[in-house]
Amino acid sequence: MVSRRDVLKIAVAGVAGLVVGSAAGFYAREGEVSSLKKRVEDLMGKAGVELEDEIDIYNWTWYANLNLIEEWAKENNIKLVYDFYESNDELVATLETGAVAYDIVVPSASYIPYLIEKGYLQEIDLDKIPNFEYVPEEFKGLPYDPENRYTVIYSYGTTGIGYNADFVPEGITSWADLFDVDNPDSVIRRHAGKVTMLTESTEVIASAAIYLGYPAETTDRDQLEDIADLLIKQKKYLYGYVSTEDYMEELPIGSRYYISQAWNGDIAGIVYASDEREVLIEKYYENIKYVVPEEGAVVWFDNFAIPINAKHVEAAHAFINWFLDPVISAIHTLTIKYPYPAGIPYVPKEIAEDPMIFTPKDLLKKLYWFALSPEEKAIREEYWNKVQAASV
Repeated sequence: MVSRRDVLKIAVAGVAGLVVGSAAGFYAREGEVSSLKKRVEDLMGKAGVELEDEIDIYNWTWYANLNLIEEWAKENNIKLVYDFYESNDELVATLETGAVAYDIVVPSASYIPYLIEKGYLQEIDLDKIPNFEYVPEEFKGLPYDPENRYTVIYSYGTTGIGYNADFVPEGITSWADLFDVDNPDSVIRRHAGKVTMLTESTEVIASAAIYLGYPAETTDRDQLEDIADLLIKQKKYLYGYVSTEDYMEELPIGSRYYISQAWNGDIAGIVYASDEREVLIEKYYENIKYVVPEEGAVVWFDNFAIPINAKHVEAAHAFINWFLDPVISAIHTLTIKYPYPAGIPYVPKEIAEDPMIFTPKDLLKKLYWFALSPEEKAIREEYWNKVQAASV
């Protein structure tokens, strides 16, 4: 695979000098990077951050350059424990039991009020995160945490539909393509058994709500009953509910399935054949497509947070600060293909202007965002459990 394109190698050293070849049309000048590194180190020195000897991170699958993170841990003589989850529901369950004490987690905005109200998160000390200044203003003080007391933006994007155009030449444009189960000529009926949905209850319920013309955040029991009925009908035509790792591997192959409800950055990661040790700018899988359905979709904001039972709080602050270094954030974007806002100035035009990666501002305004209280989450969970228990 690699031999078929110009490959741009990353050299990781210190805060990570970014060495990118001209094939990307992007240059990070050594002097500029060195100057930025010194400024960041000066800011960290003023903050007085002292690191522990371990950090335990709990993050979504394929959502950061783990190679780069391992280098950071090695440089700071920190033992790294890095575990993965596939949904906010899984994260919440872990925090609720308290059986494992993580230092960094990455919850979505719709769950943050719940986590704060339940007391699962501790306050963040922004004085220990001087790189917070590099976060664009539009990603600061968002409604779910208006003073950034508990969270700092990690990434953002949309929940839409990814598919392999080799198997779906007619294309996909709307949620009706996945939910119009009564129409024998609908996409889901014509491609029965080749469609998947996310394992994330909030995302699945919201997409069905949007299709039915209900609020994405609905907790109306009559509407939730309609949504549950629709999802149960849909199950007959699904391959199943699958993880990020599963559909990222399967969509280019298309043997088990080739249509998936998906997050934008995951599909971008397929299209660009992303690799943690290489910067790949040229698209590799042109047949893999991503669409934000015409009825609208959920826009999500994922955030750094420190659990209340974290054991290595100083290391957690230092890690967040390191990640928000614009060059570091840019490297994560260039290799993983998710958008990390602090790194936007260092991302080449081909990536910065790809709407599959950086959602255009005018589109963001048209999409749905919401947060759930503990009570609202519990109500929706009743109907999700009903869907999961239903046989087909």
